[in-house]
Amino acid sequence: METGKILTVLIAIALVACLGYIIWDNYHMKTAGAGVQYIPQQTVVQQAPASETTTTSEGETIPTTYIHSGEVYATPSEIKSMDLDVEAVDWDANPGNDGITIHFNFYDAYGRKVVFSGYTISMNVDIYSPDYDTLNRKLNVRNVLYKGYATVTSSDQGDGSTLAGIRVAFSDMKFGQYDKGIGLVKLTASMPSGGTVIGEEIMQFARNTI
Repeated sequence: METGKILTVLIAIALVACLGYIIWDNYHMKTAGAGVQYIPQQTVVQQAPASETTTTSEGETIPTTYIHSGEVYATPSEIKSMDLDVEAVDWDANPGNDGITIHFNFYDAYGRKVVFSGYTISMNVDIYSPDYDTLNRKLNVRNVLYKGYATVTSSDQGDGSTLAGIRVAFSDMKFGQYDKGIGLVKLTASMPSGGTVIGEEIMQFARNTI
């Protein structure tokens, strides 16, 4: 009988202790943890801008481009601008640079790089002299060193890798007696759906290094 009473008392003490701990822990969270902000998990959904959506015959709105890390996988109709990066390159076994490689990127109206393949874009390639000659005379019009054409079927053809870009050999350029070297490179891209986009890079590639 005494053993049963003792067991009952122990159980009661344990229950009181548990209840006290729960009350204390709840109070501690409300006071000591008052400066901690608990943020619930959030899901961010990235949507295409309104101009990049289309409506089906059933009235459903769907995106026409696919956005990923600052790039847009789209058709050339989304291209609004381009930039160039020109470098002198040695592409044979002999020492010295053989010509220039023109790298290029296309961008949409939001400044995102446009990635595409399977479409044909025609390029006019124009290379000009600097606006000063070797006698330091200011030229009213830059001299034309080269005019040519290229065809692009994928945006990868213009990236910064050594095998990409448009190559123009120095031997294909026509330098006048007083031309300093290369001063301006210009690409004019004709889009399949109509319209053109122009990219230019002003540079100074001295003739004595050619």
